[in-house]
Amino acid sequence: MMNISHLLKSTLLISLAGIILNIGRLGLADNLSYLWLNWNLFLALVPILFAWLFIQTNNTYIRLLSFVLWLGFLPNAPYIITDFIHMADVGPKSIIWYDGMMIFLYTVAGMMSWVGSAYMIQKKAKWNQWFVLVIGLLSGFGVYLGRYIRFNTWDIITDPWSLLQTLADIVIHPQDHQPMALMTLVIAFMFIIFFTFVHHYEKSKN
Repeated sequence: MMNISHLLKSTLLISLAGIILNIGRLGLADNLSYLWLNWNLFLALVPILFAWLFIQTNNTYIRLLSFVLWLGFLPNAPYIITDFIHMADVGPKSIIWYDGMMIFLYTVAGMMSWVGSAYMIQKKAKWNQWFVLVIGLLSGFGVYLGRYIRFNTWDIITDPWSLLQTLADIVIHPQDHQPMALMTLVIAFMFIIFFTFVHHYEKSKN
């Protein structure tokens, strides 16, 4: 199984590098434009916590709760990829290259959280590769709900009626919810590729 300690250290190191660039940006641009990225990063890393809890406990109820919470927070990991769109509006343009490098580090941390936590759960539960396809599609759809509909993970509890109404409208009128299908498929495809790479890499080491 993947070295969990190595995964955590690598993810935290990349996260720290992104945070350092974010703090450094305060001196370069004299504004707080990207500090919110740290909240998005925190949410992106939460799935690792629940995946770790899932593989550590033998209690069926705790494991089920950990899985549900992991699945609920998982779209936050790829969501951070969409934060590149802010580069078109946040200045100054003279350091847009710096912003790109900074957001890239946050994005890599989010990708590692998704792939790593999914790998941990799949190996522990001994599920087949269809598991990756399903959660990839669910994550892509979750990113759409967050980026375009502006739902948050906790809306499942705080505003379930609005969420259910939106889901029903998407099912009934999918043509009115673009780019829902494209975003769902592209994000799922991307993570299936990354997951497959990690799987074969780990297999080659054994």
